[in-house]
This record gives sequence, structure tokens and C-alpha cells, in this order.
Amino acid sequence: MRVHLPENGGMTMIENTFIDQLMPSSSGDFVKIYLYLMRCAQSGQTDVSIPEIADALHYTESDVTRAMGYWQKKKCLDLIEEEEETDGRAYVDAASADAVSMPSPAGRKITEFRPAQKHSKEEIRSLIFVAENYLGRPLSPSEQETLVYFITDLGMEIDLVDYLLDYCISMHHTSFHYIRRVAMNWAEKGICSVEQARREGSALRAEYYEIFRALGIQDHTPTPSEREYMDRWLWEYALPMEVIQLACTRTILRTGKARLSYTDSILKSWSRNGVKSAADVERLDQAHEQASGRQPNASALQTGKGGAASAAGRFLNFEPSGTDWDAVADRVMKAQETKEMLSQES
Repeated sequence: MRVHLPENGGMTMIENTFIDQLMPSSSGDFVKIYLYLMRCAQSGQTDVSIPEIADALHYTESDVTRAMGYWQKKKCLDLIEEEEETDGRAYVDAASADAVSMPSPAGRKITEFRPAQKHSKEEIRSLIFVAENYLGRPLSPSEQETLVYFITDLGMEIDLVDYLLDYCISMHHTSFHYIRRVAMNWAEKGICSVEQARREGSALRAEYYEIFRALGIQDHTPTPSEREYMDRWLWEYALPMEVIQLACTRTILRTGKARLSYTDSILKSWSRNGVKSAADVERLDQAHEQASGRQPNASALQTGKGGAASAAGRFLNFEPSGTDWDAVADRVMKAQETKEMLSQES
């Protein structure tokens, strides 16, 4: 659908965070009243009454008052109230461009409302100071802009950004590229509170141990380098657990050991080939067999009672086109053995 704006029709600016996070869960009537209030605030009107808003939108004055109270609780509006005066109307200095005055039908009148400034400059400066203390160094201008992006574009509260920094750094990830990726993932999942972020972090730690089980690793806490591998699979490659587990199983069968670097090479290849599911792995398997002129493994094509195991066999026999994984495994294992030998000598 193509939308055309009339010439000289004016424009009312609405933040994306309002549309993305507040509007879906709010009453349609309240949203209409909020939009009208923003239109009044941004059009240069310096005086408007609740009855006038009610007449314009065909609501009762009580509806308008309730909506304003709702948006005030959501920290979208700043309201100033005073005891009702005899003339029932208050005026606002015209120099205050984004302020509108309005009388309330009750014993108190709303003398002014403003689109709320969610975070002051002082709060932003404080957050930057906290981030620099976490990292132990000054933030670059681009990193400071990234923090502001979390607040303005992603709609994150200060305490959630603080927790985000603490969480990432506690996981030994100090790159703002990584921190930004986690923040965007939280935003996509609708995570807007510290408690929700904590639950997400607990789920991620559970995934670490699920991957470890697929590699045959037990009673072991992931090291920073191991977490870096697994975070890459979960965040950068964005692969589902079933695909990661297939790569882990293949690693054990090929190398006889839990080689995360070998698993990473498999998953990197699959990610480049657009793999998003176990079915995608099977399709790549078949394409590779056809390209190499080989027939699919007979046992892998069996159906019936052994169908599930046969399917798993096909996934495990898949080799990304053009890659000699046996040679890769040999190089990785030799490099690891050399490293261990040098470590023992030292």
C-alpha cells in the first residue's frame, strides 16, 4: 500500500519505541488520545482543554483524563496539576513549544503536559561513566553513541543497559560489537526488564551445557574461550540447537575428541551455506553426494524402524563441498598435540 502525504499538511513525530513497545499492548482509544496530544504539542498550540480533546475525538472527558493518567504512568507524558481556579483555564508561555495547558473537569486542573524526556543528560553521562568503570578504559565516541542507541532506538531502560554491560563483561565479552548484538537480540525477543534478561541469561547457560553433553563433556564449567565458540554458534551463526548437536556428534566421530575448533569449522561452513535446520543439512548432504558422483550410503537411506537413526547417519556423513575434513582434523589435532608438548616442556 502506497501512502501519500498532502503538501503542507504538517507532520507529527512519534518515536519508534512508542510504536514498537508501547502501542501493541495499549488500548486503541488511549493510543488515539496520545497521538492527538502529540499533534497538539508539536503544532504550536499553547492552550487546549480536555473538553476540546473529548469533542475532537468523540470521547468523554473522563476517557481523556484516564488516557493521560495512563501515559503518565508509562512515563510518556509529564503532567503538572494545580488546584482548579475560578476561570477554569490556564495558559502556557508560547515559548514552550512542546507544552500544552488544559483544564481538568475535576477539582484539579492539568496546567501543562509535555512529551516526557525519559532520560536526562546527567543519566546518560552516569551510564557512560559506569560503562568505563566496567571496561577499565574510556569509551570512544562511537561506543558512547552505541549506548545512546540502546536507550533511544531500542527503548532500553538505564538499569537494563547497566545489566547488559555487566552480563557481557562477566562472560568475558568486552567488544561493543558483541554487546550490541546481544542488545538487539534482547530487543527482538521483547526483553525490556532486568528480570527478563536474567531469565534469558539462565537459558543461555543451559544451552552451554546442552552443547557440552553433545560433545560428551560432563562436570565442566565453560571457559571463556569455550563460551566464545558457543556464543558464536548461537549468536553470530544463529543456528538452532539441533544443528549444533549434529556438528558436535560429527566432531566426536571424526576426531574422537571434543574439539570445539573442529565443530566450529563445520558450523561455519553450514552457516555460509544457509543451513537453518537439520533438513537443510540433509539437503546439502545429498547435493554433495550428487556432485561427487557417489551414491547415498545404503544404510543411511533405510526407512522404517531404523528411520530416525538412518536420518542421523545421513547428517553425520555429510561433508561440505570441497572440504577434506579428515585432513582438517589431522591438522587441528597435530597443532593441539604440538601445543601440549611445548606446554609440558616449559
